Amino acid sequence: MSAEMPVVQGAVVAPGQVQPGIVTATVLQPVAVVIPQGAVVGTVVAVQGPGGPQSLAVPIGYKPGMTWNVAFPPAGHGQSLGLNGMAQLLGGADRIEINQKVNRLEAASCGCYEQKNRFEVKIGDKDGPVVMTGQEESEFCDRCCCKPHHSLLVHLSPAYDESNVLVTLERKGCECNRCCFSTKPGLGCCSCTEACTEEIVLHEGKVEGKPGELDTGKALAYIRQPMQCCAAGGCTPTLDISEPGDGSVPHAQVTGPTCFGGCSELCCENHFDYTTVGGAAASGTITHLRPRGCCETCKAACTDSDNYGVEFGPSATPADKANMIAASIVVDYMFFEIDQGMCHYDAGNQQIPVAAEPPMRA
Repeated sequence: MSAEMPVVQGAVVAPGQVQPGIVTATVLQPVAVVIPQGAVVGTVVAVQGPGGPQSLAVPIGYKPGMTWNVAFPPAGHGQSLGLNGMAQLLGGADRIEINQKVNRLEAASCGCYEQKNRFEVKIGDKDGPVVMTGQEESEFCDRCCCKPHHSLLVHLSPAYDESNVLVTLERKGCECNRCCFSTKPGLGCCSCTEACTEEIVLHEGKVEGKPGELDTGKALAYIRQPMQCCAAGGCTPTLDISEPGDGSVPHAQVTGPTCFGGCSELCCENHFDYTTVGGAAASGTITHLRPRGCCETCKAACTDSDNYGVEFGPSATPADKANMIAASIVVDYMFFEIDQGMCHYDAGNQQIPVAAEPPMRA
């Protein structure tokens, strides 16, 4: 696919010259954008897309000379928000891949200097064009002291215009300045009380503020972890997804394997099924992908960066697709955000411990 893409050279733009605009994308065209010399992460570059010039910020993991495949819209279309906007970007795709980008500063510090996570949503596989990005927003102290159970927001936007946020994922988590009085002080423990269970709200458009205290007037869905400590199936990771107005009645469920993690991640894929309540078959599958090649194996062993494949079933609606993307990010924070990777340097004991056994998680 990349061989057929038009290749364009970005040009650095001064901050005052950036004129963000909202365009509508119905049929997207992949373009291979070459990162210009002198650009660093966050530098705004001007790119000539099919519908005219666009301003893009250089994402994490890219440096001058590298190519970033981005899907651009044609001219004359406006980008919708919420579920319709995501449906426009995904089109008729039956598979996407979500890649978590590696932050070099975080990797160099062995996870001690936790940075905001960033995700790229690609059509097809890892070589497909980027259609959406997810950018975490969280407090520095919460990330460093409470990771991976900290409070956060994740803004999902079109890759070609990150100022136009489609949906916001709100996660109520732990906060270092409030300790036991935070919204969810028991995340990571057995799901036996409200304080120990995950609760995520999917909002339409860009929502800002303190996680756990945001206005839910434009909520699209609620993703909750049921209290399973003493219930049947308590060893199976489960997320209930409900629509606004349904209360505690789930519209769909995400269920995963009982045992996973550790070094098994290097050779085994872990599947989480997305099933609508009452549905005869799964509406989709979220797969935590095993590394492909030496570079991805080193990344998986030494960092908490992960890749996910999401397959949409024929019956999946735009709401289901949005929920599966959000659930993939939730699954990453809940189960795969290992602080220092599977192997890291322990300065105190002067050794490199390795997570040898896959833990049981629920």
